[in-house]
Amino acid sequence: MSELIDLCKKLVCFESVENNTDGVFDFMQTYLQKAGFSVELIYCSSEDGQKSLPALYASIGQGKKHFLFSGHLDVVPAGDSSKWRFSPFAAEIADGVLYGRGIADMKGGVAAFVIAVIDFIKARNFDGQISLLLASDEETASIETTKKTLEILARRGEKFDFSLVGEPSNPNKLGEEIKIGRRGDVVLNITSFGVQGHTAYPHLAENPIHHLLELLNKLKNHKFDVGNEFFGPSTLQITTIDVGNKASNMIPEKAFAQIDVRFNSEQTAQKIISKVQEYIAKTEGRFELKAEIIGEAFLSPKDDNVEKLCAIITEVCGITPEYSTGGGTSDARFVAKYCPVVEFGLTNATIHKLNECEKTEYIEKLKIVYEKFLNSFFDVR
Repeated sequence: MSELIDLCKKLVCFESVENNTDGVFDFMQTYLQKAGFSVELIYCSSEDGQKSLPALYASIGQGKKHFLFSGHLDVVPAGDSSKWRFSPFAAEIADGVLYGRGIADMKGGVAAFVIAVIDFIKARNFDGQISLLLASDEETASIETTKKTLEILARRGEKFDFSLVGEPSNPNKLGEEIKIGRRGDVVLNITSFGVQGHTAYPHLAENPIHHLLELLNKLKNHKFDVGNEFFGPSTLQITTIDVGNKASNMIPEKAFAQIDVRFNSEQTAQKIISKVQEYIAKTEGRFELKAEIIGEAFLSPKDDNVEKLCAIITEVCGITPEYSTGGGTSDARFVAKYCPVVEFGLTNATIHKLNECEKTEYIEKLKIVYEKFLNSFFDVR
């Protein structure tokens, strides 16, 4: 068994669900220190100060060019383990496929770039710095350790020239897609206020549901944009309408709706919010809008580094990757504020599902792609 697959198995065996990440982070700290990295666990606190979670920041080398690998070690719950082919945290291999919660999303990607860096620095002298940033709450976003750690590093004066996030970017086969951007996401919580009353005397009441439905109909039919070369049109989905009224003869006092808007690089969260506020101002009734910005859209330029990565993927995988911006949000949205960033990792066909798995062949090839890209980035001959 290769060192890479052995590391994958060890990482999967840690049941790092939600906030149960201390064990895997202690393990990685020791592992990387033995390999010669300078390693730090940076603890980030929630806004109320009631919770603290770690991010791992490791660096090796020094010089002008600074490359960042980013990923996460937390995983989603396994679900009903009795329905798995193998125990979800046993990291069993069958017919060249490694089964386990988090192997694709994204402990396999983490293991691949860790071993790629170790093998790269063993074999070559290079002028530059390579850093690794590992989050503990990418799946839950309870604290956003990647975001807060990058803010801490920026205050220290750390600067990065390029970053690669090892999220599973390929639908079915390794090499299908490089993610060069992601949609933004803003959640809109709208409360409509009325006057409670008897349905037999509607003139003595004001129905907040009627006002809310009028507003929602306007928003549903609004077209924010037509998209662009890399993004489809921004989309709006009403995810819930709640009133909590159990009496059939009573007009309620208020009604609530939640909307999720996924938007492209033609928009910003604030532009979306402002447009909704315009519709509210033109709709009868009294409303309260509370917006939660999950992440802004970003699009990385197709520069020389991206073109080199594309060529290396084609060479190693035998597939010319497409440039994609599909999928949900990832921690790349935080990295994008500090340097150009793309995502390339394993396949995502089984992530968050029962029997999550990945071909060991793909894990080994991913490591080769990462190592070859480091060669190209640092111009090592």
